[in-house]
Amino acid sequence: MNEGNIPEKKVGEETEEVKIILEEWKTVIKTQMHFNEMIMRARTTGISVVVAVYGAAALAYGQYPARFITMGNVEFHVSTAIIIFGLLLLIGIFCIDRFYYFRLLLGAVERGEEIDKAFNDRIIGGTKIFGLSTAISNKVSRKRATICLVVFYGLPSLMGIISLIYLACYYCPN
Repeated sequence: MNEGNIPEKKVGEETEEVKIILEEWKTVIKTQMHFNEMIMRARTTGISVVVAVYGAAALAYGQYPARFITMGNVEFHVSTAIIIFGLLLLIGIFCIDRFYYFRLLLGAVERGEEIDKAFNDRIIGGTKIFGLSTAISNKVSRKRATICLVVFYGLPSLMGIISLIYLACYYCPN
């Protein structure tokens, strides 16, 4: 035993420790990539479907200018219902993205940052190999990522809401 009662490592133990650390780090990076890919799939597929639904509303508006639905004493254009479905779909995709996939990605990034911090000074084979998660986080903050997420979903939401306001308040067929 040395000073501080820390057991000294045998020659092969440090090599094994390095292998374990590298495996953990590779797993974290793969997990980050996986969740990022899931987010991108959800966003591209979801927005594509929402835009198609909005397109269907525009088609219904153009093809059937005097087609109305009555609910109680309220009458509204059929496109209104289609746009509402699009907005509900958009809200659902946003919730899955923001409150599930995005949080999973942040968890994987935080773990990567922990490894980066714990082994920041570790050099293997003459190279400093840890720091990727921290470097990326420093370039794109969590606040900036959240703002981009809100803008990404906010613009199509705004488009749908403006269409609803027009149809509800200003549209009058001849």
